[in-house]
Amino acid sequence: MWSVCPSLPDKALEDIQSHLMKKPITLNHYRTKVGDGRSQCWGLVRKRSLAPDLSRQSWVDAKLHYLLMKFAEQYVPIAFTSIQVNDSFVCNPHKDINNKGLSYIVGFGDYSGGLLKLHLEPEPVEIDIRTPHLFNGSEILHSTTPFTGRRFSLVFHTLVAPDRFPLVKSLSQYKAIQKEGRWVIEYTDVSGAVSYLSIKNGLPHPLRGRKKGQVRSESIQEVPDTE
Repeated sequence: MWSVCPSLPDKALEDIQSHLMKKPITLNHYRTKVGDGRSQCWGLVRKRSLAPDLSRQSWVDAKLHYLLMKFAEQYVPIAFTSIQVNDSFVCNPHKDINNKGLSYIVGFGDYSGGLLKLHLEPEPVEIDIRTPHLFNGSEILHSTTPFTGRRFSLVFHTLVAPDRFPLVKSLSQYKAIQKEGRWVIEYTDVSGAVSYLSIKNGLPHPLRGRKKGQVRSESIQEVPDTE
């Protein structure tokens, strides 16, 4: 249910860390029950009123999407739909109920402590994720031990689509590219038509046109509860 992966070269995460230091991710107000800190999802995400689709984070920061996919091509040994990016996010004990199968997790940054704690019986296991690991967060209760410093982590995982909104799009349909000096997401649909997503031209708001009372309890996306 968990295993260690090969260690990474010293510079494997250098570009991602540099980008996150210059452009910090925003707070996620949908993960308050899981933990505290900055945590957002790139790639495909669940959307309450529509089938899963590309996260707003991916087209708002398409360069980070590019860096994450470039890293995955070289080092991530599992198939995935989504990447949780955490910045000093302290997780309470939880399971990733919207994920399935193995996740690939890696930590980096100038920090000490911050182990991944797997709440196993009869004894919990604490893992230093500076060396990447695979684990099944949907089955294993897990949390973060206390830490000091700036702790980043990435979790590559596969989401579970809700029954009424099956997963009909693939992450491979989206590609981060530079167009006219800006990073954008190039989207190719099943017919071969190409469009571009950016901070100025993202996917339509799935709740647009609904009255306030109709959307009071709804949110655009459900970010997977991932370490």
